[in-house]
Amino acid sequence: MRAACAPGMNVAVIFYSRYGGTAALAAAVAQGARQAGATVRLRRVADLTAVEGRWSAANERIRAAREHLASVPLAQQDDLFWADGIAIGSPARYGAMSAEIRRFLDGSRQPSGDLAGKVASVFCSPSAVEGAQRATLQATLASLAGHGVLVQAPARAEMDPTSRAAQRAGPPQASAYHAPAELDLAPARALGQRLARLESRTRG
Repeated sequence: MRAACAPGMNVAVIFYSRYGGTAALAAAVAQGARQAGATVRLRRVADLTAVEGRWSAANERIRAAREHLASVPLAQQDDLFWADGIAIGSPARYGAMSAEIRRFLDGSRQPSGDLAGKVASVFCSPSAVEGAQRATLQATLASLAGHGVLVQAPARAEMDPTSRAAQRAGPPQASAYHAPAELDLAPARALGQRLARLESRTRG
């Protein structure tokens, strides 16, 4: 049996999700960290612009995701400072992290280096654009490294979480917030467990 993390370990799982796929991965990462014994804050990053009028009225998936995620607290800079381990989740935007995640991370730059030495990892929902998911993960990791964190790179299974059958079927679809059937949440749970355990080893 794998060892649990040290008592009092704090993990912040922070994500942005428009359709619900990244949110489902975030919930799985949080679940894995809790299973390893960590105290977890699951937080969503706010939209840059209001979506109710332009998108939600025309897209039931976005509206359903917004309604479900309304109960998830908004991420604050203090969540990063509170955490020992940090997991950041973003949709794949043609190889770049979402503008919402970029703004949140840029805002966390502090001259005092409050994030230095923390352990961080990343996760990303699948993309129909070849290579976009990997590029998004690498860009997010690079941004976190600029804050002085100790980077835990995601395993290959987490960089490519869809099955071959799902890839052949095209991008994942969802009628509401719930994770698409093609989205494998097991690697995300494993990432959360490893993040909590790695931070306990670096801190101990």
